[in-house]
Amino acid sequence: MKQILYIALFFISALSYAQSTGSINGNLLDFESNNQPLMFAKVSIKETGATVLSDEKGVFKFKNLNDGEYTLVSSFTGYNTKETKITVASNKIVTAKIVLEASTISLEDLVATMASADNSSSSTVNN
Repeated sequence: MKQILYIALFFISALSYAQSTGSINGNLLDFESNNQPLMFAKVSIKETGATVLSDEKGVFKFKNLNDGEYTLVSSFTGYNTKETKITVASNKIVTAKIVLEASTISLEDLVATMASADNSSSSTVNN
């Protein structure tokens, strides 16, 4: 009888542990192109180091996260990196919409000068 009780308690505790996690589903969007999806952009959770890439629709997912606050770090080549705070709760799916803006790089003045090349040539013909 004790064995059955221990087995039952084991399964109940295992089930309650498995159900105490949450998820983050999100979309990465491009500000300049009227919120078009950003494909294959990197999203990381600062606290855990977990990293995923957004799919061709800009969608990313993190599963089996413990309750708590997380910082999502989103980045893509040519765009400013963005940090977003997300709170995860048990048995909940948090939805995040993250819009990245293109980075602007200021260049110094560029001066271009052009010079003509001397294309004259001489040739000698002997008979």
